[in-house]
Amino acid sequence: MSSVADLYTILRFYANKTQSPIFLVDDFSTFLEKYAKRHAAERPDMAIWVENTAVKVQDGLTGLSENGKCTLSNSERGQTVSVGFYFVDLVQHAYKAIEEMSELPFPEESSLKTVIPADQIRNLNLDLDFGAYLATPQDTPLPIIKLIFPEGAGTILLVSSMIPRKILEIAMLKARHHLRSHNNKEYLTHKLLPTFQGKESMLKDAINQLLVRPFDSMGELEKAGDFSYTFWAYLASLIKNDLRKKGDKLPEEVAVMQAMQLIEFFNNFYKGKIQRERETETAIKNLDLYFDKPPYYFTMDDIVLFTDTKGVPLLGQYSKEALEEFIRSNSAKSGSQDLLPNLLIIRGLNGERWYVKKTKLLVLCIKLLGEARPRIKNALTQRWFKLMSDFRSDAPMEDDEAFERELFELTESSAPVLSAILNDKTLFLVHEEMEGTETGVPEASRLFYKGAFAPLSDLYLLSRKDLLIDVRMLLPFWYSTPILSRLIAFFRGFGKKKRRKARSSNAVPSRDTQALIREEPVEAPKVKGPDRKTELKKAARFIEKKLIPAGFTLDGYLSDLEERWNRIIAPQAKADLTEDVNSLIRDYLRKTARTLRAATFTSERIEELARTLSESPNLLSLPSRDSLRLYIQLYMIKLILKS
Repeated sequence: MSSVADLYTILRFYANKTQSPIFLVDDFSTFLEKYAKRHAAERPDMAIWVENTAVKVQDGLTGLSENGKCTLSNSERGQTVSVGFYFVDLVQHAYKAIEEMSELPFPEESSLKTVIPADQIRNLNLDLDFGAYLATPQDTPLPIIKLIFPEGAGTILLVSSMIPRKILEIAMLKARHHLRSHNNKEYLTHKLLPTFQGKESMLKDAINQLLVRPFDSMGELEKAGDFSYTFWAYLASLIKNDLRKKGDKLPEEVAVMQAMQLIEFFNNFYKGKIQRERETETAIKNLDLYFDKPPYYFTMDDIVLFTDTKGVPLLGQYSKEALEEFIRSNSAKSGSQDLLPNLLIIRGLNGERWYVKKTKLLVLCIKLLGEARPRIKNALTQRWFKLMSDFRSDAPMEDDEAFERELFELTESSAPVLSAILNDKTLFLVHEEMEGTETGVPEASRLFYKGAFAPLSDLYLLSRKDLLIDVRMLLPFWYSTPILSRLIAFFRGFGKKKRRKARSSNAVPSRDTQALIREEPVEAPKVKGPDRKTELKKAARFIEKKLIPAGFTLDGYLSDLEERWNRIIAPQAKADLTEDVNSLIRDYLRKTARTLRAATFTSERIEELARTLSESPNLLSLPSRDSLRLYIQLYMIKLILKS
């Protein structure tokens, strides 16, 4: 008993003393009162139970019952108390006896001469259930485990705290006892020698170790080395086969059979565990190597889809928890040296998170600048060409600061990852940390000027004046002739006034004039609304059937495609991006619908429309281009069908 007069400890002591988990509360109170009076002198902590024992016991048992440590009930003889841990103590005492006499059989209900209530026992099959149990073991002594063995080898009782180490220790003791009995050592050694040719000394050492230091042998089994695994596999199989040949087995022999099955199970269990750990280690190395490969930046959605060289997903070779631990540990700061973490998190304006390896951030920035430059230059060239064709100008064409702002806005819209990197001070810190080292990037020095980022015009190698010269070279020669250009500008301005006046009086300008000034597209002759709309819907339904796979609805497939090109994690930002894209499609279709006719509304036509829209600057940065184009086509179909 405990040095503290704990009622629950005394309750379990009394249950073991009476060899019954159920007894009358009055009998227990009488015992406790006498016991306390007898031992109060030598144990002052028992003095509390000398007087008013029955009342104190009743109060204490009520509290224990509420905590689930015992159960109170009424019978014809009076109030009874049931102690569930009685059976736990019974099983544990049985194993203590086996540790002293290893030839004793494993405990079961018949050998313990008791029947454990169904709600206090859990049945596990060694072959079918035990492996899964080891993955998620129970953390309470109850219920008691009844382990069922294959091949008719019976059952044994276990307490959860004994799994796996204690039960494997007992199995090792029984294996040692078997080798010591009836010259089994010599017999088994002789039978195993042909299997271990060239390794005879290792075999003899393993058998001697089992006889002298069985728990060291258990340690070798847990390490699952090649020789150890083979030794235990053959030894367990040999002993089992010998015992199978016997008809009626003694309880001691049944226990050896059970011990061999346990050893065989744990031999395979630890071998599989080591193999999985090695596979996980290899997969984690492959995961780390992925960040050294283009495109160098990855979202979490990208990371969970990483595969090995055979195309097998890495997630599965390591667990989700292992992946989270890798991300967490690699994105944490590197301790006392105050270095940046190995894995950097770049945050976008809309809540996006990209993971980039520190050693690749500068390389990525230079790569993205090179990729974005032609898009930026092309967008500026087209816009300025349109303005100058109309004899107009804009601030970025005249002012360097406005030009920088224009470059910044274009970068945000067409290269969001690059924009996020340039807006993050981490890039400069990485340059400082890596400058002059083996992992440094010499060309990265051009990204900075006097301790700060260089202007975007320098990063893109774009000069405002040079760009203006390039645009002027694209214009007809008379734009460079002052007299002709002023004269044309005058007539252009006069023409625009006339057009505004004509529109105000509801006059329709001629097609030739519209084509010349490149105003709104020429409208085709209108067909009666209902007939045209019906024909368009009919054509749309035909295209819908061709585009949507079997088993999908229009809305369902749109949702599936949206998940591919819209990879933003934040719900609100994700919804906003989808609405922006849908709005662009609606506006584009509204402008185009006037020229749509059922006869020309084909799969090729709508695919062409989707391709044109998807290449617009606002949509160029979105991933999964094929899915985006198909989404645009189907969303147009949806709009036409609902019109």
